[in-house]
Amino acid sequence: MKILTETDFLISNWSGGTTAQLFIFPEGTTLEERNFDWRISSASVEVEESEFTSFDGYERILIPLSGKLEMEHQTPNGVIQQNVNEFELARFNGSWPTKGKGKLKDFNLIFKPNYHPKVQVAYFSEDTTLDLETITSILFLQSGSFVLNDQVIQSPALVVNDTHTHSEITCKANSRIISIEMNLLG
Repeated sequence: MKILTETDFLISNWSGGTTAQLFIFPEGTTLEERNFDWRISSASVEVEESEFTSFDGYERILIPLSGKLEMEHQTPNGVIQQNVNEFELARFNGSWPTKGKGKLKDFNLIFKPNYHPKVQVAYFSEDTTLDLETITSILFLQSGSFVLNDQVIQSPALVVNDTHTHSEITCKANSRIISIEMNLLG
């Protein structure tokens, strides 16, 4: 099990803001070489209009964490408009030329189509204990804190349960998480 915090994230600049790479799988692969199976990142979009980087051969799930996003996808069958509010999920083909409108902070999962990720956003208004092994393989703490193995973790943080270790996690009141189960298709 890996617990990654802000000091572990790989920060890079792009024309519209900054991106924090939270995790890439398999470890040792790179965004530049496009040899990864999946990647989790969070971007700060500081311009009103931006163009998405093409990820040919990948699918994407994007969740606005603050702000909202209007997307326009150029697909083989025409233009698709998508309006996405805070904490809503937008899934789209990474090879589609996509334009975005809106300043925001987002959560981004890019994955090869042989994966079928189950992504959920949860907000806890009171302390809540969960069994990490049964709910997810990846947990992003977007806001608040949780307790894992007697260790208090503050946001932002990412837990990668790559060994499927049984652990209880207590999400503290007023915390928000994004859980991801990365299922490989047959």
